[in-house]
Amino acid sequence: MPKGFGLQNLILIGTASLVLAQPATLVHAGAFEDGKEFFQGGHYRWALEKFVEAVDQAPRDLERQWYLAESYRMLGDSAAAAQTYRRILQLAPQSPQGMTARHALDALGEPSLTTFQIPFERRGNAVLIPGRVNGQLVGHFILDTGATFITVSRPVADRLGVSGGAGSVRLATANGAIQAPLVLLDEVEVGGAIARHVAAVVHDLPSVPADVIGLLGLSFLERFRVSLNLSSGVLTLEAGE
Repeated sequence: MPKGFGLQNLILIGTASLVLAQPATLVHAGAFEDGKEFFQGGHYRWALEKFVEAVDQAPRDLERQWYLAESYRMLGDSAAAAQTYRRILQLAPQSPQGMTARHALDALGEPSLTTFQIPFERRGNAVLIPGRVNGQLVGHFILDTGATFITVSRPVADRLGVSGGAGSVRLATANGAIQAPLVLLDEVEVGGAIARHVAAVVHDLPSVPADVIGLLGLSFLERFRVSLNLSSGVLTLEAGE
């Protein structure tokens, strides 16, 4: 979907036996290979988790981006699918994948422009914005356009029943590099602006107030055009064309 701050644009079904059997057969494969097997079997939510991890490992790989877009589309999330198709076009507009992405965007149609104006709070240099995750008001996010993913604290992830399953990502922290669980949030809402199937990392921020539950990073922000007015205290998010 559209770019922000000058940055270039970002069922669970089956029987219990299948839930147990599928991951066991794929345990030695890579995330991308796992995702393709799930996708070909029609398990698009499982596939999406794997493709999020695979794209994080190789963000310029067009095939991985294509499968990610198609997984969003099959799950009915046309906004996220369109954002990923556009990323393919930005990476390689004349490639076969780029041509096909253009056709896919034409088929989806262009959504109308929607604008959300969201008051924020300043605490020192931090910009804090209240948010909902999976329909629940969870606390404040710190706006961070340098973070690849949204982060949520472990207590919030536990309260929401969000567990790992999409692998892990490497994070650079003040105490050094760590591996943190990568999860998919069904829905993230900030001031009425909603993104679905949002990749997030479960990680506790050090030395923050109890009402600050994580970072609002690019896995949410890249779905919108983003404008921050520090003097008026308003974050503007625009969705569509």
